Amino acid sequence: TSDPPEHLWARRLILPAFAPKAVRKYEPYTKRLCGELIDAVIDSGAADAAADYAQQIPPRVIAHMLGVDPAMSDEFTTWVRGVLEIGLTDPESFKTYNEKILDFFFAEVADRQASPKDDFISWLLAQEVDGEPVPVNHVVGTCNLLLIAGIDTTWSSISASLYHLAGHRADRERLVADPELIPTAIEEFLRAYAPVTMARFTATDDAEIGGCPVAHGDKVLLPFGAGNRDPAKFDRPDEVIIDRAENRYFAFGLGIHRCLGSNLARMELKVAIEEWLARFPNFELATEADRGGVEWGGVQVRGPRNLQIRIGA
Repeated sequence: TSDPPEHLWARRLILPAFAPKAVRKYEPYTKRLCGELIDAVIDSGAADAAADYAQQIPPRVIAHMLGVDPAMSDEFTTWVRGVLEIGLTDPESFKTYNEKILDFFFAEVADRQASPKDDFISWLLAQEVDGEPVPVNHVVGTCNLLLIAGIDTTWSSISASLYHLAGHRADRERLVADPELIPTAIEEFLRAYAPVTMARFTATDDAEIGGCPVAHGDKVLLPFGAGNRDPAKFDRPDEVIIDRAENRYFAFGLGIHRCLGSNLARMELKVAIEEWLARFPNFELATEADRGGVEWGGVQVRGPRNLQIRIGA
């Protein structure tokens, strides 16, 4: 939510940590993690692909990146939902969960100041802004942003991708036969099932949108999902075309506030889908009689909260 000049140095400060080459070092861990999660359900013949798989990946990857105990992943999930879902309509819950996150990161930062490690927090503390160490409050705020912005969004994208593949056998079989198409398919899943539901803009001029007057300086919320299905920009916009050649969507936002962690999210998505399809080439949505339907949730972030599937279908 910051603007230049603060936004410029704050973003430039952490760009190197989220460059493609930088996030690749987390790929081996992500691959091992996905394998372990799959091992836990492979013999059951059924799984909740959201709760048992997708929702377990980003919290643990981020915990690994931050150098904190991976067992914190459940706490991370609770805190993020408390801020993004419960807290959206319950200010007291928002305050409670937000304070839990900040207290945790202030303690972690103090620990790294006393004993640096090979992790993102220690790296950030070692950086400088105008010749001075990065302020502790900014380090904590950056860790808070990484947690809030990087967990629910990414697991929602993984869940939505698996939801699509469970219900579209031809697409699933095509990706199993041609894994090199997976990165292109992921871009289409991001377009069609954009996890972030809204974008914040400030009107730079007076305007009228659909008969609604908008004054200069007004804050405007725009739905990403609608823009990603604009028929003026996308051929057959309501269809998921896994080899879509031209795909200039903005699920990651646009402009100076475009998602800085998009490379990390793409890496997690790619590994999660690759590993799942390699082990489960055949799966489908469970019927209502089997294990219940698919539960979609989220307000600011949208994705399957439960995704009951049958394996080997």
